[in-house]
Amino acid sequence: MSNPVIFIDDPIANDYSPLIEKVLSIVNGVDRLDIVIKTEITNVTHLNEILYYYYNRVRTLIDGLPLFDYTFSINIIFNISHAKLLKLSLKWNHAFIAKQEQAIFQNVPLAHTSLDINLANSTYPSKCNKIMKQFHTTAVGGTFDHLHDGHKILLSMAYFLTSKRLIIGITGSELLKNKKFSDVLEPFNKRQNSVVQFLDLIMDEIVHYEIYQINDICGPTGYIEDIDGLVISHESSAGGEFVNKYRREHGFKELDLTAIKVIGDSESNAENKWKGKISSTDIRERELERRKQRNQS
Repeated sequence: MSNPVIFIDDPIANDYSPLIEKVLSIVNGVDRLDIVIKTEITNVTHLNEILYYYYNRVRTLIDGLPLFDYTFSINIIFNISHAKLLKLSLKWNHAFIAKQEQAIFQNVPLAHTSLDINLANSTYPSKCNKIMKQFHTTAVGGTFDHLHDGHKILLSMAYFLTSKRLIIGITGSELLKNKKFSDVLEPFNKRQNSVVQFLDLIMDEIVHYEIYQINDICGPTGYIEDIDGLVISHESSAGGEFVNKYRREHGFKELDLTAIKVIGDSESNAENKWKGKISSTDIRERELERRKQRNQS
């Protein structure tokens, strides 16, 4: 199975870890797994927790399986229209679903397997006051080198909050010259293509996105006035405050800041400089080591 997908109904009510663990044992060795959430998610807190939990959970589960490695791609798709679902179904070759949730798979022309799995109850924190499509225009930025789970959560949250226009800043090559393991840092065009491919997977037809190259700290938030919100990680909260200071000084309105959880080690925090978080630096180090091993063999 080269491109399997898991359908789940309501991750706010149920924990689908047993289903995902079973599926991973069946498809061991594939290079990609998509997860489609059928129940609409309307609250920022719920989406942040769901994405954080399932990207982390899948990554943890594959660590115990022999045929997966760091290049394995996970994509979580949510709030999807039926038309978009039918379009994506052409890219999948097999679907998996919990036996008790077969009804959510109706009208999808795709071979599937229902698994007899006991789903545990799940609990999520109370809702916050931010909802989907709250802002007309939302911005997000990053290097997006070797696009990883943290990047995908960042882009997903920005899209979720946007009703019309999503502005994406991608760091230009000149600002990345001093990055560790820069020999395997992806060129701008490749990083941009990875962002586009992911957005085309998760986004609807209502929101449109624009991509800009970042050549300074603020990027497009420093010169595009008509932006409502900025999505950042907790790790880069200081950068969000800097952007708002710059905008105030130049007569622009401040941006509403939404900070997502840093994915990776549960002990990651500002005090330990986010030790254990998933990062492009770690991926580049692994990629460099793999290339060295290939050259030696």
